[in-house]
Amino acid sequence: MAVLLTLELWGQTAAELQQQAAARKAQGDAAGALSLTEQAAAQNPRSAALQDEIGFLLAVLGRRGEALARFEQAIALDPKLAAAHYHLGVARWMAKEPEPAIQELETAARLAPKQPDYRQRLGDAYYEIGRWGPAAAEYAAVAAMRPKEAEVWNRLGLAYQHAGERVKALEAYAKAVQTQADHLEARNNLAFLLVETGQAGKALAEFGYILKKDPGNRPALTNLGFAYLQKGDLDKAIAHYRDLLRREADSPVLHYNLGLALKQKDDLEAAKASLRQAIALDPQLAEARYTLGITHWQAGEFAETIAQMKAAIAIRPDYAEAHYMLGTALKQNGQLDEAMAALREAIRLNPETPGPFNTLAQILRIKGDVEGSKAMFAEGARVKQRKEAEQKVMFDRSAAE
Repeated sequence: MAVLLTLELWGQTAAELQQQAAARKAQGDAAGALSLTEQAAAQNPRSAALQDEIGFLLAVLGRRGEALARFEQAIALDPKLAAAHYHLGVARWMAKEPEPAIQELETAARLAPKQPDYRQRLGDAYYEIGRWGPAAAEYAAVAAMRPKEAEVWNRLGLAYQHAGERVKALEAYAKAVQTQADHLEARNNLAFLLVETGQAGKALAEFGYILKKDPGNRPALTNLGFAYLQKGDLDKAIAHYRDLLRREADSPVLHYNLGLALKQKDDLEAAKASLRQAIALDPQLAEARYTLGITHWQAGEFAETIAQMKAAIAIRPDYAEAHYMLGTALKQNGQLDEAMAALREAIRLNPETPGPFNTLAQILRIKGDVEGSKAMFAEGARVKQRKEAEQKVMFDRSAAE
């Protein structure tokens, strides 16, 4: 389509038009900036950068289809223009096309590896589809370029945590709160992981900091109970969750947490009641079904354990712990072949837990497979040694701080 220049703009160079377009863009006038950029592009139709900028402005104006076409045109003119690949990747992501989006974002990051925005957006894309290792690699690159941005360290910690790299996750969260003391989300993540790694005393201090700054902070209030549980202060945990439930009686998570505390106190009937209430409020809460199954197992009620583990797995097929406990309960119920299948699936999903190896080894010995049993026991021992070594590193680093 021909572009008609106004008398005012007649004779202006493409560079002058771009300068005016940049001023309009800075003022928030995307439509005006678009008109000027299109006129500059009419003078320089082979400019990939101008086509990319037109695409960006079209996207700002909500004209996504036209924007995609301009980004693709920019790439056709200059396949090495990182910005065009980046913008096309973001547009594809917003159009819910994750794989094409990631391909473009990867290209942008490869062409401009020192551009932190590109690396962070690629990291976000990896994170959102569960590719934790690649996400962590991108966030680590961004953190090296932007070491004073606490949120980057927090995202790095989340990626490491999901990837099972708890030592690295703790370091990243600690860096986040060192960089920005009042980044309460990062501090809560740090405290929660401290609880998970047996450092409840330090976690309580972190939760205390958060609640002093924000007394109604829901994640901190909820996780504070976990710290009490980890310290073995069950009465405090139970009282804490009951107090929260007086304010939020319809919270399935709080009923679940109370059930967990009651189970650890061996008040099994009260635990079952709380866990059933959590499931009634949220039938998709797989953790509540799993814990209810464990509670039935503690009571020797293996058929009920099997039913709850199967329900948890139906909700979360990748729930490795539920597959492990299903295998354990099936073994105790005399269903050895079904138990072996469940334990092998638990190992496939999480080969870093020794329990399934050892239980499978016991079944193999019962069935007369002595060599297979020895191999499973040996692998279980290796996994246990790796976990103990990891915990030692974690505690040694913590003690050195």
